[in-house]
Amino acid sequence: MDLSHSTKLLIFDLDGTLVDSFPGILVGMNLTLNEFELPEVDLAWLGRHVGRGSMKLITAAARGRVDPHHMHEVFLVRYSEVMVENTLPFPGVDCALEVLGSLYSMAVASNKPLHMVEELVESLGWQDIMTAVVGPETVNAHKPDPAMVEYVLSQTGCLRSETVYIGDMLVDVETGINAGIPVIGVASGATSAEQLKAAGCCAVINNVSELVGFFGV
Repeated sequence: MDLSHSTKLLIFDLDGTLVDSFPGILVGMNLTLNEFELPEVDLAWLGRHVGRGSMKLITAAARGRVDPHHMHEVFLVRYSEVMVENTLPFPGVDCALEVLGSLYSMAVASNKPLHMVEELVESLGWQDIMTAVVGPETVNAHKPDPAMVEYVLSQTGCLRSETVYIGDMLVDVETGINAGIPVIGVASGATSAEQLKAAGCCAVINNVSELVGFFGV
């Protein structure tokens, strides 16, 4: 599929797509688990459970042994304390966004709580190159519900045929399909290239920096 001529808007997932957020989430998670005297988890466990919102992540970690709602409140505090210092963009992403942002409208759509998405985007210096930054609170829905994508379309005035969604997890592929737009998968580790292709991605890359070549810019 040749998207180079029709595309005007790029919508990015955040965690695992633009930034390596696993270290920060893992630190915040294990600080929380320690407070509740529950076993710590590792990166492999985290990779199997992230992507569908922090409440579902915490419910899995609670294992029915503590109140997940209370645990979720604690996690949000602990994670916010360590998030910025433990979250870095993947190599080449800063430069790629600078190039892409000169040619396309760009947005971030994440299942992470909106205030955290905004804090990370600002800490990374991306706030001025993103036309929209949205989270579950923006539309009262989590991905794979297409509401976030539809909100960005309404804010930018772009058509589905002019939009590409970029994400690293199966929930991102579902989101794009549900919104009726093509998805470029990012095989950064959470999901394999084969899984992303099988789920319906029109293309798969290993790093967002490859989009510069993909779009021929």
